[in-house]
Amino acid sequence: MTLSPLKKARLLAGKTQVEVAEAMGVSQPNYQRWEAGNASIPAGKIKKLAKVLETNVEAILGKAQAFDTMGIDGSISDSRTYFGEVAIHFAIPQASLLLPLSEEQRLSIHNQLENNQNILIIESLDNRIVFIRRKSIYDIYFSSEAYGDFGPEHPNYKHNLGILPNDDFWYFIENIEFIDDIKEEYEEERFNELCDLIIFSEEKLDQRIAAGDIAAEKREEIIASASKCLEKLFQRATTITWQLLSGQIRQENIIEKEVVYDTFERIMFDPDDLDDLIYLPIEGYHRSIFINKNSIDYISIPMHTFNEGSLKERERLIDRS
Repeated sequence: MTLSPLKKARLLAGKTQVEVAEAMGVSQPNYQRWEAGNASIPAGKIKKLAKVLETNVEAILGKAQAFDTMGIDGSISDSRTYFGEVAIHFAIPQASLLLPLSEEQRLSIHNQLENNQNILIIESLDNRIVFIRRKSIYDIYFSSEAYGDFGPEHPNYKHNLGILPNDDFWYFIENIEFIDDIKEEYEEERFNELCDLIIFSEEKLDQRIAAGDIAAEKREEIIASASKCLEKLFQRATTITWQLLSGQIRQENIIEKEVVYDTFERIMFDPDDLDDLIYLPIEGYHRSIFINKNSIDYISIPMHTFNEGSLKERERLIDRS
């Protein structure tokens, strides 16, 4: 992550420090101190700063942003509003995909289908950007949360981890073994919130057992379930996954993170190109993979890793030009 929340918001807005400072009526060095965390943003300027950066106060302060799971809050953008799921079916029933969607992504998929795009690009709410070969698709079912029926192959849907839309959550998961090293990258309240949410405490479990909230015989089952859940989350945060036309799944750990953005930004730039192979230099010179786009149903990558690469590219273009 490394970038401060304010710097991230500025880069997403596509503005330089000078442009923001001028809009705020302060000097560039003064603004730079806000961004670096060497000076607090004056309380009276936070709302104006959010407006200049076309974002909200929570994003600037590094707090968890609101997400509308019920689809009823008109003040929240479509990108942070839950629609439901899209079920995508291939030749092999056991290979079906179920992806939780925002309202923004629902509209995006419809547009891509209407344009006969060769590779559909779907950003799901469980940290996946999925690139799907259109000719592999047998049919697609969109189901809003209000409807709740996700298609005819329900027992076969795999890999849907639920609604987990925040990049900082996935960065925390990715670095779960090095928590102390990333603590300073989070606002304290958010860091503690993620610790309580993700890090399993046997001590707290035993307290609940002692209080009679949980049966003692369930202890080992709960510990095993928590471990399995964390393993699934970690895998989602750290691997590239693709499915062959046979339904076989292949996965590779991400070792060089810049590979994710550099490789898949090209596909996003030209989603109709099926000729070029997908090149994954997993370990640079020592180990690399080429994937034929026409031989797979889909390939998916961790969205937070791609977004991190996108921010670094924006930083290079905006701040170092």
